[in-house]
Amino acid sequence: MKDKKEPIRIKNLSWSYGKERILDDINITFFKSGLYGIIGPNGSGKTTLLKSISRSLMPKENVVFLGDRDITVFSNKELARNIAYVPQDIYFEFEFSVMDIVLMGRSPYLKRFHSESEYDMETAKNAMQITNTWHLREKNIAEISGGERQRVIIARALAQGTGIMLMDEPVSQLDIQHQVEILGIIKRLTEDKGMIAILSLHDLNLASQYCDHLILLSKGRVLKQGSPQEIITEGNISKVYNTKVHIFENPFTGRPYIIPFSN
Repeated sequence: MKDKKEPIRIKNLSWSYGKERILDDINITFFKSGLYGIIGPNGSGKTTLLKSISRSLMPKENVVFLGDRDITVFSNKELARNIAYVPQDIYFEFEFSVMDIVLMGRSPYLKRFHSESEYDMETAKNAMQITNTWHLREKNIAEISGGERQRVIIARALAQGTGIMLMDEPVSQLDIQHQVEILGIIKRLTEDKGMIAILSLHDLNLASQYCDHLILLSKGRVLKQGSPQEIITEGNISKVYNTKVHIFENPFTGRPYIIPFSN
């Protein structure tokens, strides 16, 4: 595909596990570069939505489109050259070096039994420099911190050379320093590289401060979508999360800031 920034279009997406409906008639279009946040309570369908877009869960035909093509017709390698997906939990059974992990992002471009080229190595190095992980390249992936490991996974996704990055709760298990660092990296990638980044996020204040566009899920349906100012309102949050909140304007960013309170 020549244009790796072609939009993602989702049309009437539903998904069920057995008799339980997880997603119900989802319609979303990701038109252009930017950071898109998917928010909603636990069980609202955030992970299932990302898995459907990435084809970790195979959607029905004519439901998820990349550009004008049905995502079900892509080969695995072709899809990996267009979409990078970072799931919530990543485990490595073997003691790979950080460089080995990042080079895995180049596998969609390698022919069978071929090793990485000089261009692949340079692409991996560039991805690691962007994510501030180049100095870790010779370390064992099991020996670095959680924040460093998350940056390495982002570097691997960046090394894929895609225009679209999907990430499921990328900062939920990190401290505030690493949350800000990682979201800052992703935000800069959308601005500097023209990427589409679609993240599911648990922390509503982080979503409000970093995302250009928010999609609010409730019980498997899109309740609302729009800018943080349009989505982060006392009415929307109270309705979906069943919690009373005050919404203030962040004096530094102008974005909504949430403070919950008890009755």
